Amino acid sequence: MKTFQEYLDATLEALKKKVVFRGGKKMVLKKTNKAGYKVVGGKEVKMSAKEKMNRKKAAKKGAMKRKSGSAAAAKKRAKSMKKRKGM
Repeated sequence: MKTFQEYLDATLEALKKKVVFRGGKKMVLKKTNKAGYKVVGGKEVKMSAKEKMNRKKAAKKGAMKRKSGSAAAAKKRAKSMKKRKGM
């Protein structure tokens, strides 16, 4: 059974292991589920305000790019589906 301090350490340090495949190779990454924190050297570290703002801006930019590209992709998909039905 864990002591109270061990339990607190386990809950505060909320790092989760995630399996990802990159370039055909399996990797195990540590991820954090705390907002405003990132993983540096296997530990949770609080992000600076500047970094948070930069990430927020980048996320918005990326979302706009994905949204604009998704309309074109949907049109192409619809066109190819129409061609398939014509066969």
